[in-house]
Amino acid sequence: FSYGQNMVKGGYWFPDSGIQVSDIDSTLFTHVFLAFAKLDSSTNQLTLPPESTTFTRTVRQKNPSVKTLLSIGGGTVASSVFNAMASQASSRQAFIQSSINAARANGFNGLDLDWG
Repeated sequence: FSYGQNMVKGGYWFPDSGIQVSDIDSTLFTHVFLAFAKLDSSTNQLTLPPESTTFTRTVRQKNPSVKTLLSIGGGTVASSVFNAMASQASSRQAFIQSSINAARANGFNGLDLDWG
């Protein structure tokens, strides 16, 4: 057992950063996060950045074993929007299903909820 083999090395990529997805050196990471999907306050569905459709495929060109995660929220969604979504079972279900569908459709390994 080597401690170093189990380390998680993660990095967030922001579409507005000026850095292209293809310029990410994914060999430096075990996990790369696409930041951020937004939560629509009226439908409780996710709105994804256009880059989400090719993100996983692109970062895996340099590192096929890198895990990709879709980050939801961050500074793009007010806490009150998450609070309202979480307050009712039907809105939670819509959010959960939308999140799972988005992750599966775009090849993400998981989700990162940034509810601040």
